[in-house]
Amino acid sequence: MKKILLIIVAMLGISFAANAQSCKISGTNDGSTILCTGQHMEGNKVIVNLSNDSESTCANVTVTVKVTYADKSTKSFEGRGKSCPNQEAAIEVYIDTEKNGKSWTKYEVTGVSGNKCN
Repeated sequence: MKKILLIIVAMLGISFAANAQSCKISGTNDGSTILCTGQHMEGNKVIVNLSNDSESTCANVTVTVKVTYADKSTKSFEGRGKSCPNQEAAIEVYIDTEKNGKSWTKYEVTGVSGNKCN
């Protein structure tokens, strides 16, 4: 039983790592990017951790999370925040934990976009 649980946890971790998202910050010429460095669930929200590799550019960031429910239906949710250089940013994406009486079974970060801001 412990082996099965360990395999399931390992597969979930691998799937989250494989779905890492990043984006170039639009409005910049230096190729700066925002990278999703991790995510976790807290109650009815997904916390998405971001890293900004720019030297001096902050970005307004939109994160999209797709949630799959027990009946195999899906729904996407968005959260917004600000990501600045040399700082971790945590964007909160509030989700519906149930849809048509069915609980969520998985979630994944499907998109990260960022625009230069002052």
